[in-house]
Amino acid sequence: MSREFYDIAFDEPAALLTITARGFWTIPVVSKFTAEVLARGTALRLRHGAFCTLADLRQSTVHTGPVVDLLTLFMPKAMKVTSAPVAAVASSSLAKLQTERYLIGDNCRTFLSIDEARAWMQQRWADR
Repeated sequence: MSREFYDIAFDEPAALLTITARGFWTIPVVSKFTAEVLARGTALRLRHGAFCTLADLRQSTVHTGPVVDLLTLFMPKAMKVTSAPVAAVASSSLAKLQTERYLIGDNCRTFLSIDEARAWMQQRWADR
């Protein structure tokens, strides 16, 4: 199921966790995703220290209210794993607005351009 809807990869030299989301998520997909991200993120933090996160959501769709509600409940837990920059890239202004509903934090920002997201993340990482 996960390969169809998302991939999670870690670039150790760059200290970057990349999440690529695809398609229309259901409750079972988001439940599996949140559990996997928390487990992998915690293990990475213990092994490598702080890391940035880039969520590429350009292949994903706008989601239902219940899916967004689960993502909203997930975010406070995820923010305990990292205080490093978390950048998301949405496919449209509507998707960006939806992402901004749950991706909340001083270290979080949502973009429409992957280049802008990377530049912001690298600047925040350098300023730490």
